[in-house]
Amino acid sequence: MVTMDKKNDSKPSQEFLLKSFDEIIPILKAIGNPGRLKILILLWNGPLNFRTLLDEMDLKKSALANHLTQLKNTGLIEKIQHGTYCLSDDGEKYIYTIGNVFKESKKMKMKRKEIEQRKNLTMSFLERK
Repeated sequence: MVTMDKKNDSKPSQEFLLKSFDEIIPILKAIGNPGRLKILILLWNGPLNFRTLLDEMDLKKSALANHLTQLKNTGLIEKIQHGTYCLSDDGEKYIYTIGNVFKESKKMKMKRKEIEQRKNLTMSFLERK
């Protein structure tokens, strides 16, 4: 496992990310699957049992079991008792970060759109004179 630079632990360096590449890819593949991402989101508010996840996911038992196994293998979830799962600390951090980045991105997109609309309105007004 690769450790972060001592210089700046809050921001990973390009070198750190390149050295960690083989460890990062399986996590991104796990999160990148719509079914597994939904499981992570469902577990956001706390542990759920297999039956509840099965009802929420509209999947066959074997498909859900495979998703849960992959999420466990990547360290994103933990099995806390027979048939009950929760987000791991890392899983919680990933979902929190994804949610925040997506939310901020949407805000910025809306701001850019508003700025563009104001600019167009101003230009339209100035062209009339």
